[in-house]
Amino acid sequence: MELGFIMKYLAEHEIEKFNQMGYLVKKKLFNYDEILEIRKWVYRYMEKKPEDWENGKEMAYYETSLDNDSRILTRLENFIDYDENFYELAHSEKIMKCVEELLGEPCVFFKEKINFKNPGGAGFNPHQDQISRWETYAKHFINVLICTDESTIENGCLEVSAGFHKMGLLGPVDQPIPQNWLEKMNFLPVISSIGDAIFFDGFTPHQSKDNKSKHPRTNVYLTYNRLSEGDNRESYFARKRKELPPDNERKSDFKDSPLHDYK
Repeated sequence: MELGFIMKYLAEHEIEKFNQMGYLVKKKLFNYDEILEIRKWVYRYMEKKPEDWENGKEMAYYETSLDNDSRILTRLENFIDYDENFYELAHSEKIMKCVEELLGEPCVFFKEKINFKNPGGAGFNPHQDQISRWETYAKHFINVLICTDESTIENGCLEVSAGFHKMGLLGPVDQPIPQNWLEKMNFLPVISSIGDAIFFDGFTPHQSKDNKSKHPRTNVYLTYNRLSEGDNRESYFARKRKELPPDNERKSDFKDSPLHDYK
């Protein structure tokens, strides 16, 4: 190896596409054995019951099923400090180098999430992740979606509207995208396979529809920002736990986010 050689995970045309479209699908970023292992970690969390979660640790969110009114696990956050496997994944060279090539500089891990879109699980309204007051912590974020199940139109795959990431915040914070912007957008379903990864900008408008299939559709989301803007993960989750606590820490008068209609 020559001195100064730097291995690249992304081709120049992929970086250019991301900059133009606001998202990039990297097929089979994880091989068969790797993704089966990651999928095992995800499904281990699905086996937990509402009473299994401890206050002050992992943040588990539930919703009412559209099929039978039962409460089903929909999202898990703030778990890598209690899970060595996911900690190593979030800080792995494979992911962080891809993000750094898209950012153009070193990155730092910001937050993690698993979406468990079980059968009867609801979709999300069109929104930008950055609109959830992420600007409090940094100016720019990149999300990495790791597909641990097939993502199809039937089970409510990610849908994105390309190019709008260049326009900054499109509406008030903590709200869905305003109608005047939605009229200009065309949301395209991003159908993906197990082992694929989808990189998308924190300003990229996206949505998803209900899971009308008979099987879960799980995805892991890892989010990063520029190292130069600081490590803000701890302060982010401190505020989120206070303002949007997990189900087991909520009081009776709690009101949920307008980004999700059904919880």
